[in-house]
Amino acid sequence: MPRIATRLLPAAAAILVVAALAGCSTAAGKPVEDYSGEPKGVDAPASSAGGASWAAWLDGGDRFAIVLYGSSTCPPKVASVTATAGDTITATLAPAPGGICTRDYVPHTTVFATPDRIAKDSGVSIVLPDSTLTLPADRG
Repeated sequence: MPRIATRLLPAAAAILVVAALAGCSTAAGKPVEDYSGEPKGVDAPASSAGGASWAAWLDGGDRFAIVLYGSSTCPPKVASVTATAGDTITATLAPAPGGICTRDYVPHTTVFATPDRIAKDSGVSIVLPDSTLTLPADRG
């Protein structure tokens, strides 16, 4: 019996590693880009005229941008996103920087790779701490 157990141990370990890695598919995604201003090549929706946050698909749905408004010297940023369902992404904001911030109100864009679990062909909700944004099914 010990000989069989010795042979099965590596196989069992491999199965555990694969199972652990499969669980990582819901791990938080880090930004691939982060910059001042609106997403390049994307028209802001009319609702953003008053400084409302918004989101847009980029690269045919391979990436998406979240646009938040705030001070140019202390911009609000999204630290990470997690796919929580087939049509929902939960966003975690970065801590606010300390110090003195200007009183202007400008857009800041954070770009993420679209998580594999997200169904790109339907509307996607991005849940922020104080609001929910929508990425429409039409990615244009």
